[in-house]
Amino acid sequence: MSTINKSDQPLFGFLTSDFLRLCLAISIFAAGTWQEHVSIGYIVYELTDSEFLLALAFAVRFLPFLVVSNYIGYISDLVSRRTLLIILMLFGSVALFVMSFFITSDFINYYVILFYIFISGSVWSSTMLTQQSYSYDLTGYKYSVKGIAITKGADRIGGMFGGLLSGILVMKNYRFPFIVSGFLQCISALILIPNSKISLYSPKNKTKPKLTEVISILKNNKILLTIVILSCGTEIFGFSHNSLIPVFVKDVLGGDGQDLGFMMSFRQIGGIIGLLSIVVFGSYIKKGLWLLFVILGFGISLFILGFQNHYVYFVLISLFVNVFASSCDSLYQIITQRSVDNKDRGKAMGAWLFTIGSGPLGYLIIGLLSNFISKNIDNFSSIYNSIGPQMTINITGIILIIISLTFFKYAKKLKEVPA
Repeated sequence: MSTINKSDQPLFGFLTSDFLRLCLAISIFAAGTWQEHVSIGYIVYELTDSEFLLALAFAVRFLPFLVVSNYIGYISDLVSRRTLLIILMLFGSVALFVMSFFITSDFINYYVILFYIFISGSVWSSTMLTQQSYSYDLTGYKYSVKGIAITKGADRIGGMFGGLLSGILVMKNYRFPFIVSGFLQCISALILIPNSKISLYSPKNKTKPKLTEVISILKNNKILLTIVILSCGTEIFGFSHNSLIPVFVKDVLGGDGQDLGFMMSFRQIGGIIGLLSIVVFGSYIKKGLWLLFVILGFGISLFILGFQNHYVYFVLISLFVNVFASSCDSLYQIITQRSVDNKDRGKAMGAWLFTIGSGPLGYLIIGLLSNFISKNIDNFSSIYNSIGPQMTINITGIILIIISLTFFKYAKKLKEVPA
């Protein structure tokens, strides 16, 4: 008979030593991951000077959400999520070291970067799913809202430091961000080794599921199906704005790599604020209704962001964009895991991560739209510093507002999801 170590027993509700180690590991892993994300965006735009090729690179990062996520979801329902997370983090560190070697050897071009981005995206999507499912294993249904919000907050804190560090390192040498990120991801894996092999709220009596099982779950679970559809919309027209941030920094604001690093770091503060609101008010507001208000705020803030030509104003509005974006992301994960049986949480998270795979479509749309506007519209110089990316963000903001208002009217079951 399996036993549960004392470290699994709650100290203050859900703050076990295992949970605190998970938060620390997530924060350090995120510092490496976001540092690499920011650096890759800057390097690609420096090499290509193309908004479309930059958007394509971001799209490739999200392809694994379509290809890998469902399989990882099934695997995470069968094995120890703590062990799976350690393996994924170590694999990510190896990929980073290999990339730094390629750069040192001057074996670097756009296609090599694309291949690396796909590998990096596979690690990122897999760890995202596993760490949030593992967080639920440690906290249980009762504290899952606070647990998921806190672990996402740890991710944002790590991302804040990673963003600052990336701006400094990438300006010195392209290989430095990858070396540092590789060590950070390796350390994050080692931190999890002392955690108990069996968590208090892990699924019991695990049986090998069928790959088509998630389809049956979606057919019978209207809330999860609504989340999947809504997530596709916000991914395509909301989160895809991130691919244009390097363009904004260089062409709209006249900044460099350090400015990009600072901006991406400062945006994380908005993410932390959004997550703190979930921790503080999560027990009092209906989750589905809250999600729809957050998506509405996301769209409004994006629409306003497109008009910002001044560095300070752009950074401040970006902070508000991230307040709504991080809240939206966490609420999706909370509702997804709480809307299914404990044994199906991995598969449900896989279904949600699959919707994030629609991101490439969003990146391609805004990349093409930005290029089209830049080449065919040139009579708004009094409003925009760079009309293509700025008007594109205006348009996606409007679409996101329309999506939220539509679901306010028709998504009745989602609005009734309890606090």
